[in-house]
Amino acid sequence: MGIKRLENFMTTEKQRGFETDFTLDAETYEVWDEIEVGRVATAVQTFEVKEEDILSWNASTLEEDPLFVDPEAARAQGHEHVIAHPLFAVQIAFYCIEKGPGNWLRSPGARNPGQKLVFYEPFRVGEVITMTTTTVDKWVRRDKHYLQDRYDYHNQEGTLKAIWYATLIVPPNRAEVARFAAI
Repeated sequence: MGIKRLENFMTTEKQRGFETDFTLDAETYEVWDEIEVGRVATAVQTFEVKEEDILSWNASTLEEDPLFVDPEAARAQGHEHVIAHPLFAVQIAFYCIEKGPGNWLRSPGARNPGQKLVFYEPFRVGEVITMTTTTVDKWVRRDKHYLQDRYDYHNQEGTLKAIWYATLIVPPNRAEVARFAAI
């Protein structure tokens, strides 16, 4: 499954089941010229936060703070588990969306012009996160096609954990996605 050179980095149950080759099934991805602003959808999967998920993500960010990477050190400081790095929200989004609504996030050829993450409280081990996607805008600037979704993250109790405004420059249509997927 996925890109061979990434296999050694897949250390959690979720990661091992996640398709890393975003060119596969690219023809089924949503594309700029077909997406309607205002569309709201619930992501196809939920994300149960496990300590292994947080530890793996924190390690991938090269985090060194013991509260983020050492469960014993975190407990010694009064935390039940390690603390999730703020960008942990990115992993949750890719996992929850996978190939459902908002899957343009995986588009071959996409570029990242900037993101905005707003946090209300940290993600905690044991929470089950549901994500809602809302297409908030799309525009063309300097012949580049931009898409922006808003991802609202809620735990199993309905508590808003974070909001991510995900903005990418994406191929404008299926033909361009296919061209990038073939490279």
